Amino acid sequence: MTVDERTLRESLATYANGVVMTSSDVDRMQTDLQKRLGPKRNGTRTRLLLAAAAVLLLIAAVAGGTLWLRRTEPIIPATPQGVGPLPAITFDEDATGSNLVSIRPDGTMSRLVDQQNIFDLATAGWTHHWRIDGATLVRDSVGPQGEVCRGTVPWAVESDGVIRYDTTVLEGPGCPSASEPPTLSTRLSPASEGGRQLRSDAGSQARPVIDAVQLNGVWLLQGSGLLLASDEIRGGVGAKYRLDDDGDIDIAPDAKGRLTVSPEGRITLTSDGCADTTLSNVVSTGTDTRSTMTMTVTSDPCVWFSGSGVLTWIKVL
Repeated sequence: MTVDERTLRESLATYANGVVMTSSDVDRMQTDLQKRLGPKRNGTRTRLLLAAAAVLLLIAAVAGGTLWLRRTEPIIPATPQGVGPLPAITFDEDATGSNLVSIRPDGTMSRLVDQQNIFDLATAGWTHHWRIDGATLVRDSVGPQGEVCRGTVPWAVESDGVIRYDTTVLEGPGCPSASEPPTLSTRLSPASEGGRQLRSDAGSQARPVIDAVQLNGVWLLQGSGLLLASDEIRGGVGAKYRLDDDGDIDIAPDAKGRLTVSPEGRITLTSDGCADTTLSNVVSTGTDTRSTMTMTVTSDPCVWFSGSGVLTWIKVL
C-alpha cells in the first residue's frame, strides 16, 4: 500500500465514524468497480478514487439501514393544551372494539388490552413514545422483537375528557397494517365530564357474584374517576386488585391487595393501609365491556367510597 493510499484509508475511516472495513473489503469493492469501468482505468490515482467510492457506498448502506432507528428516538413533550391532566387512563373505542390506554407525562404510553397488563406492564408488549405536533399526534412504537412502527394521526378535542382521533397512518417495517381506524378516546381517570357520562349497557339478566373470576377486568365507578382492576389468582384463592382515581393504576395505584369472594357473595378487600373493606349484595349483568355490577358498601374503613351505600360499576376492560 502506498503512502497516499494509507492516508486516504485513515481519512475515510474517520469520516465513516465506526463503519468496520478491512483491506479485503476495499480490494473486493475496488475489483468490482474496476470490472465495471473497464480494463483501461489503471494507476495509483484510479485505485485511490475507487477505494474512496467503495467506502462511501458502504457508508450510504449503513446510513440507510439505521434510518428507522434514528426516526424512533423518543421525544419527551410538554403536556399539550387539550390533552388534559397526566398521567391518565383513557377508554379508546373504534370500529373493531375497545381498550384502555395509559398516557404518561414522560412521553410514554401503553395500550392495555387485558387486566393482566395493569398488574404487569411487560405483558402489554409494545413500547410507545408519543408527542404532539400541532394538530397531529405522532406515536413511535417498538415491538418485543425490536420491530418499529410510526403512527401519525390528526386529533381534536370534542369536550372535557373526549378526544376524537382520525385515521392513523402507519409507516415502518414493523407495522401490522397500513392504517388504524378513527378512534374516540374518553378520559376515565382522573375524572372528566366525558368519563362521568360513559354509557353503560345493562346486558343480560343480573346474576349474583359468587366467585372472584366474575370480577376479572377493569371497572369504572359510575360518575367518578375511580377504577378497580381485578385479576384472579391462577391456582390460588381470590384475586389481586388495584384501586386508583388519579390516572396511574398501572404504575402507582392508590391501593392494592387481595380480593376474596365468599360463597354468599361478600367481597373483602384487604389492604396494608387500613382494616378490611367489605361489600355485599353483589350482582353483575355480564362480562362484556360496558356491562354493570352493583354492590352495597357494608364497611369502608379506608374511605374509598366516600360513604356511598350502593355502588354501580361499569366494565371498561
